[in-house]
Amino acid sequence: MMKRRNILFALVVLLLAAFGCERRPLEGIYRSTVRVIIKCIWKVEAYPEGVTPSGVTMYFFRDGEYYTTITTSNVDSCEVQLPVGHYKMFMITQSPEEYWRMQFDNMTSFNAASTSLRESSAAWVTRTDDEVVVENPEIVCAGVSEEFEITTKMTEDYQYYYTNLKSLRAARTKNKTKAESKSGETKSEEELWYEERVEYYTIRIPVYPQNIVSQLWVTIYAGRADVLRSVRASTSGMARSFELTQNITGSGKAIQIISQWELEMDNYSDRIGHVDGIITTFGLPDGEMPSSVRDSTLNVSTLLVDNKTQADYVFSIGDKIQVLPPNKGYRGLYRLIFGSVTDPAIILPDVKPETGGGGFVAGVEDWEEEIEAGITL
Repeated sequence: MMKRRNILFALVVLLLAAFGCERRPLEGIYRSTVRVIIKCIWKVEAYPEGVTPSGVTMYFFRDGEYYTTITTSNVDSCEVQLPVGHYKMFMITQSPEEYWRMQFDNMTSFNAASTSLRESSAAWVTRTDDEVVVENPEIVCAGVSEEFEITTKMTEDYQYYYTNLKSLRAARTKNKTKAESKSGETKSEEELWYEERVEYYTIRIPVYPQNIVSQLWVTIYAGRADVLRSVRASTSGMARSFELTQNITGSGKAIQIISQWELEMDNYSDRIGHVDGIITTFGLPDGEMPSSVRDSTLNVSTLLVDNKTQADYVFSIGDKIQVLPPNKGYRGLYRLIFGSVTDPAIILPDVKPETGGGGFVAGVEDWEEEIEAGITL
């Protein structure tokens, strides 16, 4: 008798629970996810020439732990289903494998994720014990979203409306006549209402990608500039890495190469001109600003038109770098100007051109490897 009473009591409890709760599809409770749309807001100034990338990679962290990575060609918005949890997310343009001058480190650690410059194979630059010669960075944008949370109720609400919407769509497709198939879809008011609810319960997270790469622009005024054949230079004390989620340069120092230069004559009668070299850079280490306590140098080597005379110069940089408003699409602009038209920074040896030799060349491809730069860092 007692056993029968217990069974009846259990049945009553189950019936009360069934009628006292809102009935929701089992599929919705089983999946327990919400549709999340990551929306990348591309500003014109965030990418050189205003051209957006062809892909992005997104890194998701759930409850303080790495959760998943998504690489997609949908650069404006990316849809993902996420379960209950507290989330952080950051993104980069393209994928780490597509950057050959840079490597990406600790990408599954939100706070430690970074990118660093690979070592260069340039043989003519003298290395120091604590600095290496590195490649100049490629363009990469990074963005960090606001933290967001997905609760159990949010997943249940979303899945309830989404599952009902799927059922309505399946029924409409099954019952569609041939005439309706030709004329197009006709949605019921109920289906349209469920679509609105699904959209309402979809989470939208904006991200604002920013270019993490700056430029270093160097100008050097020279007397007898018309004897220049080519120029190459290296600058020490530059940042080797960038911390993606902290939005700051890392502590490591590196030497960067400026190999492409342009010559412009300012005063032909006095033979005064200037050369301009501009490269990409992360900037200064540890988010530093230019100061007199920095002992970095710019080491310049010139090859003259006789194709054998080489003149080397060392400039102390320190606080001579100006931080100017960036060119379109870059993070910053570091500007160095040595000398002027009336007071050139260097006076080149006066040599005669090599027979059959040409004028100034922008790159350093014509330099023989056996020509030593003679640069002391």
